[in-house]
Amino acid sequence: MRTLLKVLLPPFVGFVAYFLAVRYSSVYFALRIDKLGEGTVESFMAYFKYFMPLLFVVAILTQYLIVVPVWNRVFLKSNTGKFISVLILCLICVLFAAFISYCIWDRQSHAWHVVKVCVFMTGVQLVYWTVNLVVLYFLTKKPEPAVKQIEESAE
Repeated sequence: MRTLLKVLLPPFVGFVAYFLAVRYSSVYFALRIDKLGEGTVESFMAYFKYFMPLLFVVAILTQYLIVVPVWNRVFLKSNTGKFISVLILCLICVLFAAFISYCIWDRQSHAWHVVKVCVFMTGVQLVYWTVNLVVLYFLTKKPEPAVKQIEESAE
């Protein structure tokens, strides 16, 4: 049951947070599907609005196949190992954001636009992964020290 919660709850919490941010924005009812790909905040909000079910399925699969197994290995590591894992996660977020920003970049717009889109997308990813990892942290049962387990089993 705990594994099922680790797979479903973190993406659900992250998506609810983004859904509430998009739904209660002032431009929600003006979002149209023809605004996708413009590289503006409204186009990202429209993308999230129209593709949320597909994005949620991808998030569940990513959580099940990648995040939970990596989390189970990293959770018991030293603080240095955890810090290195967080840095790798940040690097992955920046690389994905840069790649997607470059793919949707209109060459007629100036280069500063691709940088702004990259920074925005990196921020969105980092907020999602922060929420995801905090929820995973609260769902993970911390192992008890071996001495305490031996004492309890002897009694």
